Amino acid sequence: MQKARVGFLGLMFKLYDRFPELKPALNKFGNEIVKEMSPFADVIFPGICNTREMVNATVANFESDNVDILMVVLLSYAPSHVALPALNRTRLPVLIFNTQKEYAITHDTGPDVTLKNHGMHGVQDLANVLLRSGKEFNILTGHYKDTNTQKELRDWCDAARTAAFMQKVCIGLLGYPMEQMGDFAIDETAFMAQIGVEVQRIPMKLVAKRVEKAPKGEIANQMKQDKEMFTVHPDVTPEIHETGSRLEWALRNIMQERNMHAMASHFTAIEEDGRLKTLPFLAASKLIGEGYGYGGEGDVTSAAAVTMMHQLVGEANFTEMFTMDFGGNSALMSHMGEGNWKLARKDRPVELVASSLGISDLPVPAAMLTFSLEPGDVTLVSLTTLSEGRLKLIVAEGSVPDFPPIPTIPRPHYKFSPDGNLCDFLTKFSMEGGSHHQALVYGRFGNKIQKMAKLMNIPCSFIM
Repeated sequence: MQKARVGFLGLMFKLYDRFPELKPALNKFGNEIVKEMSPFADVIFPGICNTREMVNATVANFESDNVDILMVVLLSYAPSHVALPALNRTRLPVLIFNTQKEYAITHDTGPDVTLKNHGMHGVQDLANVLLRSGKEFNILTGHYKDTNTQKELRDWCDAARTAAFMQKVCIGLLGYPMEQMGDFAIDETAFMAQIGVEVQRIPMKLVAKRVEKAPKGEIANQMKQDKEMFTVHPDVTPEIHETGSRLEWALRNIMQERNMHAMASHFTAIEEDGRLKTLPFLAASKLIGEGYGYGGEGDVTSAAAVTMMHQLVGEANFTEMFTMDFGGNSALMSHMGEGNWKLARKDRPVELVASSLGISDLPVPAAMLTFSLEPGDVTLVSLTTLSEGRLKLIVAEGSVPDFPPIPTIPRPHYKFSPDGNLCDFLTKFSMEGGSHHQALVYGRFGNKIQKMAKLMNIPCSFIM
């Protein structure tokens, strides 16, 4: 995760040049804001702008520098028409940060407090004209050193960084999306047009050739590392482990070569083609753990959601709601043999097992990891398509309860307990159009995801 790149447009009234001490003081204030944001953002602050020409040039430079977001601060009052033309034209997302130097006004406040702290009505002026011109923008109000304000500012920066990142994302599709599963069917043109994600095919023939040519030394090293990190079940023969490791190496090699950020694969397509000897479940779990997105059954929308959450907040998981647990007010979450093993419970070993899952007649059973997840607060995210091809995010917060793995389910599984009643949550989730594949991250990030959706110009439903 990198820091957001922020273009800081600091405004002041040209009329106030008659107070020679003001501009240096406001520049110093601007640099204090930059310092406060430095833990989560690389902020470009070229100094105060007080004419239309200066604003135009500064915004043009921000665009050339490909900043993630344009932050406007009225360091003192500035009339709206100074900034309106440049802000109205820019392709950058705009955040107006409504703040000031002073935290409180008391009886001891000095006589120059209003001159140095009256950006607030400049914000009102600017917001009015942007609304009248139909320009999308956002406002955050709060003191620049306040903890809650800093959290909100960081959320906006992370959201902008992720929205910009998604414009460069490429997902590799191995096979084709599972037939008759309509909820993740996607128009790839609409997918790219709305959030910037490109889908490319990973040819089965290419994967098979890379599997054959996988360097023995690298495969041996992968297998050695697996034995050090995981508990290897006796059913995992050297052939099963090597076959899975070769497929893992081939897919990682192709994705790195083609600058892909995620993968989606469908087990039936692999079996029908017949060139691969096993299914890529070991590869999927390890790649997710390395920061790649993933979608099962050829679902590129969930692969994009996992990629998005990796970028927004860190470690993410691919998952699916499998079985309702009315008694525990939770849903049993699982899929086939895929999951982010780095989110596994710390008090139990991650096991490397072998299984065909009853879905494959390939010659070599799939090597895969099995584990349950660490208890804690989590956020569940679904990226789906609704009427007229519009993408939508559905978000819910809840927790992973302390639940050990079920011995009879030898694949990644755990429970998700939503905030509130399970039945109400599941009804709302489906009524909002949530698909049956999701991404999951630790922590409560509903507000941050809503900000990201706004910057990406896609709707977002937060199920409370």
